[in-house]
Amino acid sequence: MGSEDNDDKMPTVGSEVTLKGKQYHIQSELYDGPFSKVYAINEGCMQYAMKIERRTGSKRPVLKLDALVLKQLNRQNITAGFPRLIAAGRTPLYKYIIMELVGPDLQRLRRSIPAKKFSLSTALKLASQTLRRIEALHDSGWLCRDVKANNFCIGKKNMGLIYMLDFGFARRFIRENGTLIERRNAASLMGTIYYAPMSAHNFSEQCRKDDLESWFYMIIEMLVGNLPWFIHDPKREYLLVGEWKKFTRGPGRQLLLGDSPQEFEKILDIIDQTAFNARPRYRVIHAFINQAMDRLKV
Repeated sequence: MGSEDNDDKMPTVGSEVTLKGKQYHIQSELYDGPFSKVYAINEGCMQYAMKIERRTGSKRPVLKLDALVLKQLNRQNITAGFPRLIAAGRTPLYKYIIMELVGPDLQRLRRSIPAKKFSLSTALKLASQTLRRIEALHDSGWLCRDVKANNFCIGKKNMGLIYMLDFGFARRFIRENGTLIERRNAASLMGTIYYAPMSAHNFSEQCRKDDLESWFYMIIEMLVGNLPWFIHDPKREYLLVGEWKKFTRGPGRQLLLGDSPQEFEKILDIIDQTAFNARPRYRVIHAFINQAMDRLKV
């Protein structure tokens, strides 16, 4: 993550930090999570977000992957809907990345609505934009492995543009020479349990199709307001959550789909039928989303 900066204190709200020769003012704390913290900072009139993690004692280092993914996306000029990476580095106490500041995440926005779901029009537009971000990430050679509404935000200046961020669970699936990386025999249960694909519950390697399965759960939640397995504790009852997902591929299918547009039953079939190494049929899924918009006149 670059050469080491000399700042020897942990950032606190109201303090100043000097990184890469530039002085930043810590304005406010945006997020305090199990792996990292995020602050709103400014350099003069420019506002940014700074994400940090301690160099020691961190539950699971995530910042290196965040920086790698954003650097590659920036290098490939894949910038629409992904935060610009401003700087990345480390001090004696913490690692950091400084990036474009975005607005609130979609999970926070959804939960602020009394019905706990977006309007049909908004949810379908979000489905389209978030799918495009996942497709762009896949085309750059990375899996997300933690697709959820918390990791998509509205723009700060352009609120109609959805940003994808937080790549701490990402994994490269294509080598630099374009060849696919071999599938492992087993893998850790990766991601957020409620949205994790069935392969994660089976401790199997994840692929592009699995990111879309997580995306599907996220969008159904936006359309319907909840997922049927939310009655279970994700830590103590993750096996039951996995069984619920299997059940929704049979007799419990309608319990998942709820009153979502009928096109989403076809979208689920498309995702489930995608082979491990196959490129998902993004265009067909987009076509069904557009069909739902046209049919329902939204």
